[in-house]
Amino acid sequence: MTDLHCHLLPGIDDGAKDVDMALELLRQERNQGVTNIVFTSHFRPDHIALHDFLKLRNQAFLKLMKAVEAEGSFDISYKLGAEVYFTPTLAEMDLDSLCFTRSRYLLVEFSFNREPAFVDEVLFDLQTRGIVPIIAHVERYKWLYGQPETLYRWAESGILLQSNSGPLLEGGEEADYIRRLIDWNMVKLLSSDAHHPERRPANLGSGLMYVSQEMGKERARELLQNGNRVFRGESVIDQPPIYPKKRFGRWV
Repeated sequence: MTDLHCHLLPGIDDGAKDVDMALELLRQERNQGVTNIVFTSHFRPDHIALHDFLKLRNQAFLKLMKAVEAEGSFDISYKLGAEVYFTPTLAEMDLDSLCFTRSRYLLVEFSFNREPAFVDEVLFDLQTRGIVPIIAHVERYKWLYGQPETLYRWAESGILLQSNSGPLLEGGEEADYIRRLIDWNMVKLLSSDAHHPERRPANLGSGLMYVSQEMGKERARELLQNGNRVFRGESVIDQPPIYPKKRFGRWV
């Protein structure tokens, strides 16, 4: 099982504040059944230079790996990545060091409330460079609510959509939304987006169990396998998205 989106590196963003918290989150990952992790610390190009971010990320990674070696109780494979905040100049940047290690997958985050300018153009430019954008926690963007045709278009073009497991477990509107996106074969990746052992824990295994029980074992299997495939740098399972229809004012 692979967690492709989490904030476990200590002291680099709003995730694990120190090594002790990072180790506690790693124990949660292990207990959830996770065997592969991509560390995706926040990177905002308007806040920090790429060189400085990479230096801080490497220092945090080495510090955590030293602690992991001292503890000696983990059997997890690791890769480095980043959760890259979208900017219209993104396609002009050298993004190789931000893609998941030894792959062309890039995790991209948007503003939660405002649609960014030139989003389609930039995502297309990334794809022409051979990069596969993964849209982080797609359920969190309020400006995308009500326009699933945009998500369909992205999914059909090969852009991957990722959802967080937490909202599924909490229930409510976001859970219903994620379930519809999974039903439509738009969301192909589920991750924990873990930040904190209590407030935002590593709960991917629980999320996949929820999908298995509520949506079927095949759905859960596909999500699990897709995460493993992306970790290995392979393509996800080829399930074309379903174009949603509107009935009585509701997308179904």
